[in-house]
This record gives sequence, C-alpha cells and structure tokens, in this order.
Amino acid sequence: MRPAARPTPSSSRFKRWRILVGSATLAMAVGLAGCGTAAVPHPTPPPAAGPTPPPPNPQGRRDPLTGQVAPRHGPLVAVMIENSEYGRPQYGLGAADVVYEAYTENFYYSRFMALYYGRAPAVVGPVRSARPYFVDWVRAWNAAYAHAGGSSPANAQIVAQGIHDMDAITRDPGLYWRSASRAAPHNLFTDVARLMQAAATTWGNPPVSAPWSFAADNGPGTPPYTRITMTWNARNTVEQWRWNAAGQDWVRYVACPDCRDPALLPVMDPGSNRPVTAANVVIQYTNESLDLADANVNDRWIQVQTDGQGRCLLFLGHRFARGTWVSDGSGQPTRFYLDNGQPAAFAPGPTWIEVVPQHFALTLGSNGA
Repeated sequence: MRPAARPTPSSSRFKRWRILVGSATLAMAVGLAGCGTAAVPHPTPPPAAGPTPPPPNPQGRRDPLTGQVAPRHGPLVAVMIENSEYGRPQYGLGAADVVYEAYTENFYYSRFMALYYGRAPAVVGPVRSARPYFVDWVRAWNAAYAHAGGSSPANAQIVAQGIHDMDAITRDPGLYWRSASRAAPHNLFTDVARLMQAAATTWGNPPVSAPWSFAADNGPGTPPYTRITMTWNARNTVEQWRWNAAGQDWVRYVACPDCRDPALLPVMDPGSNRPVTAANVVIQYTNESLDLADANVNDRWIQVQTDGQGRCLLFLGHRFARGTWVSDGSGQPTRFYLDNGQPAAFAPGPTWIEVVPQHFALTLGSNGA
C-alpha cells in the first residue's frame, strides 16, 4: 500500500486544530522536535496543586494487564499519543501496560493508545486526538480517556458510549501542559498520576479483570522469528521489534527515512532513559477503509474493524503462534486464541497490539539476517 499524500498545514483539518490550540489557555510552544531519538529538553510538568497521594497498591497486588506486581492499582487510564516524526521521541510508552497502534488519516500516520493501570509516569505525550475505533477499545477496557479533541464521529461516540472523558480541549485542560521545546500541536503532555487522581475523584476506580491468562515462566528461549518489521509509511515510519535474548523481551526500533535519523534506532523513553520493550507483540489483522462520509477528500478519516473476528500473529515472549482474535462488541477487551481453539497465554509484562490492514507490509526475519 502506497502512502497517500501527506497532510499539509494548509489543509482544513489542520487549520481547525490550530484554531482549537490558539483558543486554549495553555502556553504556546516555539521550536520543533526532531525525528528519531534526538535529545530535546524535557517537557517538565507544572507544580501540582497539592501533594500526589501515595500509590494505592500497598499490598503489592498484581496488575491484571501485565500479570506483574505493580506500584499502583488504577484507575485505568487510556492516553492518545502521537507517532509522527514531529512527535518523537514520545514520553511514557515504556511505562504503559498495554499499547494499541493503528492508522489514522489516509493510512499515512499511525497513532498510539497507551493504557496505564500499574504505573503512572510523570510525563506522557505528545497527547493527540481521538478516533472512533480507539473509543471502541477504551469502552472495551472501561478506561478513562485522555485525548486532545477528536474527529466528529469520535466525539459523538464518546458521549453515546458514556466514556469518562478527560478531553484536554473541552473537559480538563488543567491536567495538560504545553512544552516550549516543541511546536504545536506536537507539544501537549500530561501526567498519568494526576489523571488517575482526577479520575478517582470524579469517576472512581472501577474493577479491572485480567483480559487474558499469563503463562508460567518456563525458562529462557528463542522465538522462530526474532525480527518483526512493519512499514506503516516508507517515508517516515518503519518500525521493528527485535528479540532481546538477554532480557527475554522485544525491543522496539523505528526509522524515518526522510528524517535526519534514517536508520533503525532503538526507541528510547526519555522519561526513564530506557528502551521501549514488550513482553508480547500481537499483530491483529482487521478490515480497514477510508471513511467516505468524511467530506475532506484530501485527509479522510478511516474506519477500522473492532468487532467480529480475524487472524492474528502472536509473539508471546519467546513463543510464536498463529491465531484468531475475537470481539463480540459486548464491552470486553478482544480475546486471542490459538489455532487449536485454546485461549492464548501471554508472557507476564507489557503487551503491544499492532492493529493493521489485511495486506499490511510486514516481514518476519532473524536478527542474524
């Protein structure tokens, strides 16, 4: 699939976003973030209005999203995070329990939705806008939703589905800030601990059940494929997961061929200064198409299948399997099954779900290749 023409600052959707940003009470930024993993000043959060409460998990209970003991225990918060070359490096991806990645407009850029329950990084972002299929996943997890505006269908769906909305534009601007180290709209950040505290005060801390089982630790191993290469856009977003035998996890890499960092480089989380890793990587194939109801023909929204079932590739620690994903639309997270019909058992740790079109450019290989 060839990428469509890149949205430009002259497009009507870009102008609408700039109007929203200009009307916000947050400080505007100067400067532009570089591509890849270039160092930039940290987007430091403003002082909190009061002391942050102690982590609400003194008994050391396990995080139902990762199967690991975690310092916190909710509320569950979903944050929309940018993945254009202007939004890199992103903050907070390394602390997420589960991350969804899917396309946005015209199949040009991908975007992340990061779920936080067991950990609460102080800086997360850049925060970006909502889309309907991400709202479906928010509803499935029963999470509070942190985002900066959204498409018209997404905004309507947030209301219709009763999502606990923490919109930076219309609901909770005080929970977000803009960094002077980047240009708008790529400079909006938030603090997950404050999001959790605000959600607990106004919404509560709904119980979260484990969406999948976790396998027992059967010792180290090597998967049959040790590289997963995903070409979202040959110009700016070529991503790769590489198996790390020492850590028994998957390390994330990204390349931006049109940028000053054209080579595949490890994705570093500046908040922790550590590489972004995953215990599990799921490739979820779905039916996706342009939203022909969107009148902006040069920058159309897309539609992504979230209910029903389809094929998937399951990289669960050092184990690999082909399988099936199933979602009945009942408001529960997607389930994943092996080809023999048994539920997939995940490795304890963070999970990344790569939601891609049926004919997505994906290759599997070896670290030695």
